[in-house]
Amino acid sequence: MTRPFCLTLSLLLTAFHTARADETGQRIEAILSKLTLEEKLGQLRLVDGHAGGGWKPQHMALAQAGVLGGTFNVRGTGPTSEMQRAALSTRHKIPLVFAFDVVHGYRTIFPVPLGEAASWDPDLAERCAAVAAKESRAANVSWTFAPVADIARDPRWGRIVEGSGEDPVLSSAFTAARVHGFQGKDISAPDRMMACLKHFAGSGEAEGGRDYNFADVSLRALRETHFPPFLAGLKAGAGSIMPSFSAIDGVPATSNPWLLQDVLRKEWGFEGIVVSDYDAIGQLVNHRVAPSWDEAGQIALRSGLDVEIWGSCMMQAQGLIDNADDLKLVDNAVRRVLRMKFSLGLFDKPYGDPAREKEAILHPDHLKLAREAAAKSCVLLKNNNQTLPIPPAAKKIAILGALANDKLSQMGSWTGDGHAEDSVTLVEAVRQRLGNNGTVIYTPAGSSSGFSFRKPSDGVDEAKDADYIIVVVGENGDMTGEATSRSSIDLPQQQLDLVQKVSALGKPYAVVLMTGRPLTVGWLAETCPAILLAWHGGTMAGPGIADVLFGDVNPAGKLPVTFPRSVGQIPLTYNSTPTSRPLVEGDKWTSKYTDIKNSPLWPFGHGLSYTSFQISPPLLDKRTIPHDGTVRFKVSVTNQGERDGDEVVQAYIQDDVAFVTRPIKELKAFKRVSVPAGKTVTVDFEIPSKDLGYWMPNGTYRLDPGTFTLMTGSSSAQVRSSSFSLQ
Repeated sequence: MTRPFCLTLSLLLTAFHTARADETGQRIEAILSKLTLEEKLGQLRLVDGHAGGGWKPQHMALAQAGVLGGTFNVRGTGPTSEMQRAALSTRHKIPLVFAFDVVHGYRTIFPVPLGEAASWDPDLAERCAAVAAKESRAANVSWTFAPVADIARDPRWGRIVEGSGEDPVLSSAFTAARVHGFQGKDISAPDRMMACLKHFAGSGEAEGGRDYNFADVSLRALRETHFPPFLAGLKAGAGSIMPSFSAIDGVPATSNPWLLQDVLRKEWGFEGIVVSDYDAIGQLVNHRVAPSWDEAGQIALRSGLDVEIWGSCMMQAQGLIDNADDLKLVDNAVRRVLRMKFSLGLFDKPYGDPAREKEAILHPDHLKLAREAAAKSCVLLKNNNQTLPIPPAAKKIAILGALANDKLSQMGSWTGDGHAEDSVTLVEAVRQRLGNNGTVIYTPAGSSSGFSFRKPSDGVDEAKDADYIIVVVGENGDMTGEATSRSSIDLPQQQLDLVQKVSALGKPYAVVLMTGRPLTVGWLAETCPAILLAWHGGTMAGPGIADVLFGDVNPAGKLPVTFPRSVGQIPLTYNSTPTSRPLVEGDKWTSKYTDIKNSPLWPFGHGLSYTSFQISPPLLDKRTIPHDGTVRFKVSVTNQGERDGDEVVQAYIQDDVAFVTRPIKELKAFKRVSVPAGKTVTVDFEIPSKDLGYWMPNGTYRLDPGTFTLMTGSSSAQVRSSSFSLQ
């Protein structure tokens, strides 16, 4: 009885969804048939609101005229309801869609995406994105321009903070997880929203690490490195995608039919929305591939764009759209926009609920998750002589550095609707923790950016009597993110001076590094006894960092990106390709620098713990794998210390001989596992044989028979190996 009933139910559900889709399609065609060309082009336009979330009068006029598809930055049930009422009073009664850059949280702000990726815990990312969606939708925002799926290999590039680092496998896992978190199984649900993958594709290769710059990236690099996270996001169901500002092989992504039609639509079968970046269509004029805004709009439409953000180029192209082919493109774009609005449930429930908004925003469960995420994102870079965790005997603790109490900076870049006053800083968290049982010494002086010309007390004299000192250095929040590329990624000299003064005191101390990118901190690495990388940890960064510093949480974060010794090494990644003359120490005629080591300051995947783990070499199920088979192996992880802890087991592959030069190692799988003190846990891995292939220069995928080296360990530089053959 069970099986037939399940089959019958499945068939009924399939029939129901098919009928519903057919009904939606009929409604879309009915609406489309009544729209003028101006009204159609209006549906393909998003305009921006005020920074505080309100609407602008000129945009309200567009809504009242029925020539507006939606907004971005307008948020909250009040402002959105006002605009929605205007749109629904028009003759076609099409609701507006309200979009917003919810990159790592709406009001409850989570760690910046690069920091969250340091957790190597995609489930955490999914849970954080789900909370962001819940708060956003409660504020009547149903479309986010996230996640960022860019692979970034140049820390000078400010937007490295928005993605998941340098590796396509790690980034793919986090991209898919965030899409699942934002969208769930039904984006019309009151706690879900539509995701948007960006920036398609190759932005992380921007020349010189400068934002908006040309990306000189090969077809092989696109296929092997930059496309996989986008593909993972699309397979997870992402409803929209945003082309990058940059040009690929000379053709801007916004006007690139190969990228947006041949690859995205035809090869990958994407049926969702392609939305421009901010004013990207108008900037085709700057690229000098369009002579005017109206022609830029026509070019973008013909190249595969559906929706324009901020500009009016597609609307201005109205006079150029006078042939059947262009009219068909407009109609198809409008169909996709209307289907998006039906999928989001906006035709049925166009307004927000003020009561639900009040209940959802900053819910205690959300803040609890933000604290967990801040702690899990921390990476223990160095810990000599068990300097951390802070010993219980330390009752007088000095905290130095302006970042330690900077509520705004700890949220990082792209802070959604986050409010600085919601943040709990490290100073506040340590004070709460010690209460009446200890003393916190903090002098609110100096500049977190390091560029102040003032010479106030830096707090070092006050810290002389402390039992323990925490020094917080790094970048303030507006030093990372979009339009914050840097030619130097050193610490500001003022901050370096502060750490040097503390070091001279001879007191036990630890450095907390708050940043949105890798920094060149060689002196810290050589001199400081303990360094905890905390990134920009969000609303609850302070309590999360304190949990790690005092040992309530055993750190298990790993670097999702390489830390260089010098900016001169950039680009520097763990998966570089071998050279004709690899480094041989003492041999002048090999690939090396004469003034610095080739190796990074800290490698990809690096991260310490308050306990120690022993990871076994991989134990292969079989050493000969069929062409269409699976590489199966086990790894034993032993906790040799006295504390329970998590370890991230990383599995890398090297193709020993191939037609093209292959990376020295490639991450293929990873798992974060909990291991009790003194215990051993066995971890099972599977890598499909098809994932061992590579892309050829002509755009074909190739899988060769031969030998492979399989490596497992705690970082890209700490591995043990075995080998197998592919038939």
